[in-house]
Formats: sequence, C-alpha cells, structure tokens
Amino acid sequence: METTIPFLSQLSEADIVRKIVDGETALFEIIIRRHNTALYKVARCYGFNHQDAQDLMQETYLTAYTQLHQFENRSLLKTWLTRILIHKCLYKLNYGSYKREQAAGDGLAENTLLMKTSRKKSDGETTVLRREFSKVVEQALQELPLAYKTVFVLRAIEGFSVAETAELLSISAVNVKVRLNRAKAMLQQNLEQYYSSADIFEFNLVYCDRMVASVLEKIQSNKSSTQV
Repeated sequence: METTIPFLSQLSEADIVRKIVDGETALFEIIIRRHNTALYKVARCYGFNHQDAQDLMQETYLTAYTQLHQFENRSLLKTWLTRILIHKCLYKLNYGSYKREQAAGDGLAENTLLMKTSRKKSDGETTVLRREFSKVVEQALQELPLAYKTVFVLRAIEGFSVAETAELLSISAVNVKVRLNRAKAMLQQNLEQYYSSADIFEFNLVYCDRMVASVLEKIQSNKSSTQV
C-alpha cells in the first residue's frame, strides 16, 4: 500500500518528484514503498545479508533524497535509484565491512528432502513448499558468480532492458545477453543439486489420478465398442 491519499496514486513519477523537491517531504514515502522490493533484491544479489541490504537501501534513499533535485527524468526513477545502490554495494564490497549471508545448513537439506518426498499436498502444504522452493532458488542464485548473478537479477527478475542493464553494470549489450544465458544455465545446474527435472516439473498426484482414470475409462470404452 503506497498511501492513504487517493489522488496521489494518480500522480506521475515526475509529479511526485517535483512535489518532493518543492518541499512535500512526506511524499518520499511513496518512492520508498514503490522501490523497496527491487532494491532489496539487487542488494542481496551482491552477497549482502538481510541487515546489510537494508542498510544499503537506507543509504541509497538518503542519497537519492538529497540529490533528487538533480533527477532530470532522463531515465526511470527505478533505474536511477538502482544505479545509486549498485555504486554503494561496490564501494562496500571494496572498502567496507559487511556480513555475508550464512550458508544454509542441515535445515535446507531437511526441507529439500521433505519437498522431494511429499507428494500429496493440501493447500497449506503447497504454500509451505512454494516458500521453501523459493528459498532453494535464492540459495542457488546466491551461488552464481557476481558478474552473472547481477545480470540475472536485473534482467530476469527486475525487468530492466538490455540497454538499462548494460548502463547500470557498465558493460556492453552483448555481454548482458551472454551473461544472462550463462547465468540461466548455471542456475539450472545449481538447482539440480537439490532437485531432479522430475521434482521441479512435478506432475501433481491429483492430475495423475485424473489422467489414470481418464485413460482407463477410454480403454474400457474402446474394448466395449469392439466387442459389440
């Protein structure tokens, strides 16, 4: 939820920026809420844990607020904010201290085993398994080299264009495409450490039962018609 003031949701990005620059500081909340998810994912893909990612996001927003009068709408605000965040991530990697996310231990293995052996699922179980699978995907993504991981997050997850991704990472468009393809292949290999193709594309037991019933029904029907 961005705001409790209805008309604000109808304002363009440029209007919101202009109003903030003109002194309506409270409207900066809209910008924060709109971009929290994207910035968090980008910060995490640089290897920072939850707390460090939040710290970097906060620094990014503070910097953006002080420089908002310099934003000229030549790019999307999301792109501008992401560029600031990436600079802060790189600086922290090179010069600052931070805590890397701890590698998953036995808990991950136990959860993975549960996911692979559980076939009949209630709605509640499906929600839990989806959440656990999401964790496994995140873990597999974190294992990618930074050069590939950043491209994957920006392109495949956050939807930046090839040109925007190239600008954000200071690489060529060709490199963006090559790294994205390589990242997808590496991610698939990482996921296969936890799942086989059959596990990932599991044919749910409910559908399996329906298929069996349907096929057997048709077989029986065909046999009956040939015996007439």
